[in-house]
Amino acid sequence: MSFLRKTRRRESCLDRRFPAAGFTLIELVVTLAVAAIIAAIAVPAMQSLINSGRLNSMAEELTTAMQLARSEAIRRATTVTMCGSANGTTCANGTDWSRWIIVGRDNAASDAAGAEVITVIRDSVMPAGMSLTGPAAGVHFNPSGLLNAETTVSACLPNATVPQNQRVVTVLISGSARSSKGSCS
Repeated sequence: MSFLRKTRRRESCLDRRFPAAGFTLIELVVTLAVAAIIAAIAVPAMQSLINSGRLNSMAEELTTAMQLARSEAIRRATTVTMCGSANGTTCANGTDWSRWIIVGRDNAASDAAGAEVITVIRDSVMPAGMSLTGPAAGVHFNPSGLLNAETTVSACLPNATVPQNQRVVTVLISGSARSSKGSCS
């Protein structure tokens, strides 16, 4: 014989005060609307941050390339040139540097006629959407690592919404480079 009998579960006062957990449809829609508004505000700011990072990265790359050209001029004891190029092997006497190279004399090599051999030390292409302008004749580092005159190279991101969408790398006569912000014209 069983002393246990089945009883109905009694509803406690807690069950009446705290209904089933979860979100209502209205709460969910309001939450999604607030998230959409925050995203709409954050996306342009994030795009500006990304564009600024791209420009800073390009300015750093140019500064590093200038330092490489200077050190190669000193190491090779010859003039080394950083310039715009159309084909990646020779300088193209123009201000568009969408592709740029660093060239210098190879002291260990000569061609069949005994003439000096000019080698490409570095070849780089600008990322899509960015433009780079520099002096038409290029930047020439003397064997001492110095320049004859101060010069500038400018990286620009024309589609950027930031007011300062340009980075200008200035190479001093001493051969040292520095970067500053500006606006594309």
